[in-house]
Amino acid sequence: MRKPDGKIYRNTDPDWEWLAEEAMKAARWLGYVPFDRISDKRNAEPIIHRARASPEPTARNLYASVWTPPIAVDLGEIYVTEPMGQLTGFDREQPSALVIFGEKSSLEDVLLPIAQRYGADLFLGPGEISDTLAHTMAQHAAEDGRKLAVITATDFDPAGRQMPVSIARKLQAFRDAFFPGLRFEVVPAALTREQVRELRLPSTPLKPGDPRAAPWRRAFGHQQTEIDALATLRPDLLRRIVETALEPYYDRTLAGRIQQAAADWRDQAQEVIDAHVDADELDGIRDNVETIQAEATERIEALKTEIEERVAVENARLHELVAGIRLPRAPAVPEPELAERPPDSVLISSDWPWADGTRALKRHKSYGNGDSGDG
Repeated sequence: MRKPDGKIYRNTDPDWEWLAEEAMKAARWLGYVPFDRISDKRNAEPIIHRARASPEPTARNLYASVWTPPIAVDLGEIYVTEPMGQLTGFDREQPSALVIFGEKSSLEDVLLPIAQRYGADLFLGPGEISDTLAHTMAQHAAEDGRKLAVITATDFDPAGRQMPVSIARKLQAFRDAFFPGLRFEVVPAALTREQVRELRLPSTPLKPGDPRAAPWRRAFGHQQTEIDALATLRPDLLRRIVETALEPYYDRTLAGRIQQAAADWRDQAQEVIDAHVDADELDGIRDNVETIQAEATERIEALKTEIEERVAVENARLHELVAGIRLPRAPAVPEPELAERPPDSVLISSDWPWADGTRALKRHKSYGNGDSGDG
């Protein structure tokens, strides 16, 4: 097999690196090979915890109705339930699809309970996010339909600071190439220089020969600190940092307010139903049902068909009782109420113009000193 430059492909390290880093990467980004067709066996398998297996529909029909539970026949036991109001589709999702990205699998013990509590997906990868993992993240968000908020927890070092930039850049590319409806924000939650200094976390020297070491030390006056130091020494603080970053995207009170609004409506609806339904008629239905049950007890198998026919008549009467009821209008579903987002907490948002987002990523990558120099 000849490569594009005319040279024959040989089973050598340089040729393999060309195949893996250039040919296969280009094939996927150009749409020739699906992203999930190539499996990375060189690196440790990433840990992914999905909040839900498949996206639920975000749009539901909301309507109110009177429910008349049918008179149930079960081996001779016959039950009559009073008419009641019911709301269908009275629900609202959180406004954002949430993802927590951690640089290391060792963060699972701390971050997984948070992800489960907030209904967030958890992605834990060995270092820099791969194209495959970023594609999975983008595809899940595109299928979900809500705006994606990615909260990152990485080392305080050049590689860790680069990871939110890489996630954002790849999400940009996936949006432009494959998922035009994708909306997202990336929030670097940890580790920051301020957190390292305030919490007095231990540091270690940067790797000798790393070309990023000198500009890093000039920009931050610090060596490097691993996220494991915070997860091990102060897991409570890591939890607090990540939860604080999630708060602007998650309304803790939403479910309770929806339940309360539905309960208030049901109370109002029941008052209307009770005022409309003739209590004597309802008692008469119960008396007739009790008579039917007494007659059917000893001959249930032989008389089951006859019982069901007679109960059907009572069912019809029950439906007649509620005919014409006009229930109160269904209440408005409470909107999410989000905490105010701290200034400058978002690294990039798809709401920004492309050029503004790119400049923000370059500023972050160059440690706030302008152009990163390598695009």
